[in-house]
Amino acid sequence: MGRINPAPRTTLPPGMGPRRRRPRRASRTRLLPTLLPALLLTACGAPSRQAVEAPLPPATGNHPGGGIRLLTTVPPLTQFSGAIAAGCGRVEPLVSGSRDVHDLRATPADLARLRKARVLVINGLGLEPFVPAMLRAAANPALKVIDSSDGVIPARHNGLADPHIWLDPRRAQDQVRTIRDGLIAADPACASRYRTNASALQDRLRALDRDLASQLAPWRGAILATPHAFATSFADRYGLRTEAAVRTPEERPTPEDLRRLMARLRGPGPRALVVEPGGESGSLEGVAQDLGLRPTTFDPMESGLTPTSGNQPEAPYAATLRRNTRNLVEAFKASSR
Repeated sequence: MGRINPAPRTTLPPGMGPRRRRPRRASRTRLLPTLLPALLLTACGAPSRQAVEAPLPPATGNHPGGGIRLLTTVPPLTQFSGAIAAGCGRVEPLVSGSRDVHDLRATPADLARLRKARVLVINGLGLEPFVPAMLRAAANPALKVIDSSDGVIPARHNGLADPHIWLDPRRAQDQVRTIRDGLIAADPACASRYRTNASALQDRLRALDRDLASQLAPWRGAILATPHAFATSFADRYGLRTEAAVRTPEERPTPEDLRRLMARLRGPGPRALVVEPGGESGSLEGVAQDLGLRPTTFDPMESGLTPTSGNQPEAPYAATLRRNTRNLVEAFKASSR
């Protein structure tokens, strides 16, 4: 069962509130969770498209308490939680608008949502360094925090755990189990619905995984080069070799970083150099030009993915992973000609 934490009573810390943003990068994963230990539980034949994205059955009956309010930190968790809680709760993102989820301070609207929520679902593994300060500021003693990485064995890049565990549908199934168990513990009156919904979602994730594995099987051992280390979980699942220009998105690649990347991509065999949607890719564009490669897009789904409403909240997740896979396959084919 996924563990859940009550949020502590604290006061608004100095400096909390809106601030001027730095220019947004597509991903700002910080791997230094200095505040998390005190407050969070870290651990931390292909099917058809219809089979992968078939909608959930409609919810039946009414929740005895009218439904609980859940908040989530990143789009895949919004989609997973929405599918699991269908008929029993209302799910929305913790962070309002399209602000960068990795480097921000809370607005009054964010804190107001947190004070009214019953459950907060986080990814864990250091992905959300802003959460502890928000919990202290909200001072909601009834809030339960579910760390969806609890029990997940993460892939590692240069010894560091990759927090982008949702990019591997098998690890995503573990996240779904943890969210399900956390919701049952927080809201036992709706346990049956949570189990039914989670089982249906896991069936879809298994089908999606089979679909992606079938497409990528001919390309095992191919090189997947990224601006920073966000695709380690995906590469680990499908037998790809990943190479990142830098470790975290805060780092700027040095000439030595780019030379190392170019050396890995010069060798024989299939390879793909990917960029994030809307990300800064100037230095990688130069590497691609020198090597005669065409960069392709890989969306890690950290920001900018609008969650769907209705009865199929997991559909954008599946669609994005399939699009990422198609892009990689085309790049591998092109590099092998």
